[in-house]
Amino acid sequence: MSIDLRVWGEAWGLPSVDPVCLSAITYAKFSLAPIEEISSTPAETVTGCLPELELNEMVYSDLFSIIGIFRREGYNADYNLTTRQQADTLAFLSYIERKLKPAILYALWLDTNNYTKVTRPAYAKLYGFPRSLWYPGKMREKMENYILNCGSFKKKNLQDIEKILYTEARECMDILEKKLGQEKYFFGDRPTTIDAACYGHLAILLNAPLLSTEIKIHLHACEKLKNHCYRIDKFFMKRSSSSTITPSRENINHSSNLPNRDTVVTVGVGISLMMLFAVVQGIFTHKSSLLARQLQNHANQIIAVKK
Repeated sequence: MSIDLRVWGEAWGLPSVDPVCLSAITYAKFSLAPIEEISSTPAETVTGCLPELELNEMVYSDLFSIIGIFRREGYNADYNLTTRQQADTLAFLSYIERKLKPAILYALWLDTNNYTKVTRPAYAKLYGFPRSLWYPGKMREKMENYILNCGSFKKKNLQDIEKILYTEARECMDILEKKLGQEKYFFGDRPTTIDAACYGHLAILLNAPLLSTEIKIHLHACEKLKNHCYRIDKFFMKRSSSSTITPSRENINHSSNLPNRDTVVTVGVGISLMMLFAVVQGIFTHKSSLLARQLQNHANQIIAVKK
């Protein structure tokens, strides 16, 4: 039995052009989940979002929900983690979501040189003509709105926002570099969820031929993180010559393959709900996660310095 996973398609030598889709694919590789990667666009999905997983006439979107389904089906990359390590994983994921992801999206979508020469051509190819004429521009508008809502950026111009985002991204990479230390993966010899999320975001920076490269240069200076990405790429992401991403079924017979929108139960548990659950359960308290406490102390020190 294969599990259909709809994702943004490949580019820059990676199985997906999108950090979250790449994270989902990487987790599936770690856990040996039997996925069929289906290259899609949001218009070809039930939820209007990517990644999207379909299993037994149920549809799930967002990374947390998809990983949860993999685990429910017995494909758990975190099975050997302690309670504290599982709490640390949630803290890491939240930190990457808040501090690293916005900077990467800014570099890809709002930096004019990168967008014009790198990002837009890649997504235009995935959309195909004639949708390539207008959809990348619409996506850029959505990405700008997302980034502007990631922090307190009122009355700040894009240049100021870029400085803030890149500073936070460098700090995030430094913390990840320190946590990784001399280990192969973040929790020892076996890759887990945090390795998948880290690779999914940083591999985009490493592989995309960016013209404006400020945060990419910093990543290259983080030798442990860079080697971590290369290690995952070598041992998990290199597909055999007979393995390819399946084209979107819309090109074949989209209406007969996708369930009717009115009859499908769509489950999409957003990251905010996941984080709320974590807070309620005490996962982000120092009793459960030493990492969360360290991250909070680090953030307090930054705030104190700015004051």
